[in-house]
Amino acid sequence: MSTLTEAVTARDPAPVTAPSVAKLTHWLLGGRHHLRADRNLGKQVLRAAPWFEDAVKINALHAHQTVAMLRASGIRQFVDLGSGLPTSNPRFPHTALSAGPDTTVIHVDCDPAVIEHGPQLLNSRRPTNHRFMHADLRNMLYILREMPLHGLDPSRPTGFLCHDVLPWIPDDADARASMKAILDWAPPGSALSLTHSTADLCHDGTAAAAAHCFTAAGLPVQLRTAEEIRDLTQATARPWHIRSPGIVPVSTYHPARYRMPVPDHHSGGYAAILIHPEHAHH
Repeated sequence: MSTLTEAVTARDPAPVTAPSVAKLTHWLLGGRHHLRADRNLGKQVLRAAPWFEDAVKINALHAHQTVAMLRASGIRQFVDLGSGLPTSNPRFPHTALSAGPDTTVIHVDCDPAVIEHGPQLLNSRRPTNHRFMHADLRNMLYILREMPLHGLDPSRPTGFLCHDVLPWIPDDADARASMKAILDWAPPGSALSLTHSTADLCHDGTAAAAAHCFTAAGLPVQLRTAEEIRDLTQATARPWHIRSPGIVPVSTYHPARYRMPVPDHHSGGYAAILIHPEHAHH
């Protein structure tokens, strides 16, 4: 496929029978592209943390609402980092379907299943201007260098979506380097939206238990506190700022999306949006 770009990753590809975060999430959102290993791990995680399915759905709704908000501010190109697999569930539209036909979206993921099935799943819904890039997010300099080849204009404001990505980069130095590369590169008017898993919101140990399930399955995950997440957002000397309401539970960022209050721990993590100081609405 001409739109695919292969990147050298830091480790060998996992066997196809191993579980993956993208396919497990796809399963919880009602998708069909998952294996028994994904379902089995998902069931283990749900036994450890029964709220985990809510967290996945809250994260998906947050992504949809955030893209709409950033589009309203004038951003017409997005880089969806760790984009995962789209579903046909209208309650959880994928980024390419939320972004609109006048918007370019580059989907970046290191999971071969996303690269193989993602374009077909999106084409079935007739979105336009979307590209897939196979790359490891720890190689952000490579991703930034390749983006213009996939239709992104490096001089225009860009929305970076970093949703449920940084926890899967367990080394703090690697996560900080990835954030710094984005924040140093992004042109005026850009924004970076992130969500990040935490144990801060759970006082019963269930978040740590869920993280242990993933790590034991060969998918190491790093839960971070609000202060540790804030530190990652300050990985650049450029004067970005965190948009109000700051670093908050994901479900509270766009509360109008929910018919009733959602317990904070059901979010499973925090959300924040960083704004370039020259953003039109600053």
